[in-house]
Amino acid sequence: MRLRIAFSCVAAVFLASNAVAAGVTLTDRISKEIPLYIAGSFWIDNPVGSIEIYGSDLPGAVVTVTRTLNAVDKETLKEAREQTVISFEGDPNVALVRTLLPPVRHGWTCSVAYSVRVPRTVHVKVAAKLADQIRLMNISGNVTVKAFSGTITLDNVTGPASIDTINGRVVYQYRQKPIAHAQIQAVNADIDVFVPPDSSFNWIVDTIRGDILTNLPLRVTGVAETQFRGGVNAPGGPTLTLQTILGTVRILATGPQQSNPRSIRQAVVSQRVTVQKTVALQPSQRIQLPFVDGPWFSSTSVADIAVGEIRGPAHVETRAGEIELGVVWGECSVVTLGGPLNLGDIMGPLTARTGAGDILIRAARDGGRIWSGGGIIRVLYTGGPTSIESGGGDIVVRQAAGPINASTRSGDISITADPNQKTQKIQARTDQGNVILNVNPRFAADIDATVMTSDPDSNAIHSDFNLTIRRDRVGNRTRVRATGKVNGGGERVELYAEDGDIHITTQSAAPVTVMTPVQ
Repeated sequence: MRLRIAFSCVAAVFLASNAVAAGVTLTDRISKEIPLYIAGSFWIDNPVGSIEIYGSDLPGAVVTVTRTLNAVDKETLKEAREQTVISFEGDPNVALVRTLLPPVRHGWTCSVAYSVRVPRTVHVKVAAKLADQIRLMNISGNVTVKAFSGTITLDNVTGPASIDTINGRVVYQYRQKPIAHAQIQAVNADIDVFVPPDSSFNWIVDTIRGDILTNLPLRVTGVAETQFRGGVNAPGGPTLTLQTILGTVRILATGPQQSNPRSIRQAVVSQRVTVQKTVALQPSQRIQLPFVDGPWFSSTSVADIAVGEIRGPAHVETRAGEIELGVVWGECSVVTLGGPLNLGDIMGPLTARTGAGDILIRAARDGGRIWSGGGIIRVLYTGGPTSIESGGGDIVVRQAAGPINASTRSGDISITADPNQKTQKIQARTDQGNVILNVNPRFAADIDATVMTSDPDSNAIHSDFNLTIRRDRVGNRTRVRATGKVNGGGERVELYAEDGDIHITTQSAAPVTVMTPVQ
């Protein structure tokens, strides 16, 4: 929940300093108490430096800041001191601490480290760019972390967690059995999860280039290209969704006398090889072209297709096989009855369809229709109205600059609206999973979010906006509905989840940079 905050910056007065004339380094420190309710939210935004947040049973928050400045001379050091500002904002419901830096810094660098004590029940949101360490401990509220690089450690975090990072490593240490959903998304980062050996939970792991290692009795219930689904010990429990493109995922049991980790991917591949030895497949071909000067149309039976650039519209069909297109200067239609789709920069309307397989799209500049019968769909950028549907798999849209209609029968949906959009129409529905929507704090909308759950006491909708939440019984299930106009109202945002949660977060994020290809 987000309340109105008077954004008046208070520059911290640093008490202790240590300057070295030759080498000009300054380190100073401050400790400040902040009133914060036990059901409140604590937000921190720190572009450069480490962050440590730990929960306790004491009231209020205590923020300790260590600022380190390096400059070429004393005059530049003075400029660095004046332009590196620590801002304390908000009220006891929502407290915000920010490091304010100029966009351009000449002759000096800085690093600001935070150590924060908060009530363990508060909701915590962290935004960082260059951080050696981000560490959160003993938190039972919701946790959201967005970072570019560094090691992110969650230790005894028992509430719902959402982690989004590019480089580094993510470590999740459960001191007790998982009781809430967790979602971790990364590009070039390993993910390590440590749980008690008697934990029971569902897991969804997706890695394109890495491996999946575990010493737990994992049950694999579904495999779709790079995604693996299953459970641990008894059926039921929360869902841990772990996604990394280039990294390795480890799910390990804690305690003594644990067996060595084994590869889930190799085990599944071995089973597939055993089965496929008895199956006679039609010989396949590979079509590979670096460049097509004009429209291109292709229809094959079984083939892998890879084209670097098509200077015109494209229509590609295959009954089975992988399709990979780099740049298409026009309308693009891609259809395979079975196989992954890997599409780069599509300049015109897009139609992408696979009967079974993952879909990865770098940029759909004019939007389009995207469908997979069973697989993960990832879209880095979409610039027009886009319809996305999966018969069973997650949907991730990293930056939506146009209306979005996303639905999946089983899986999570994660949508990040373009930070430059003041309002836009968004629809997201999952019949078994979670919905995560991230917008900028000034986003205007009429929000209608609904969760159907079997748990009558479930706190299934988490919003940084002030929404009205109602509960009612529908048969033997509970319907939780949150509605409201935010920032004066705007386009309609409809979110629906069954047996999952809905998270609406207001985190300012740097937009995805999509360069226009040179024709």
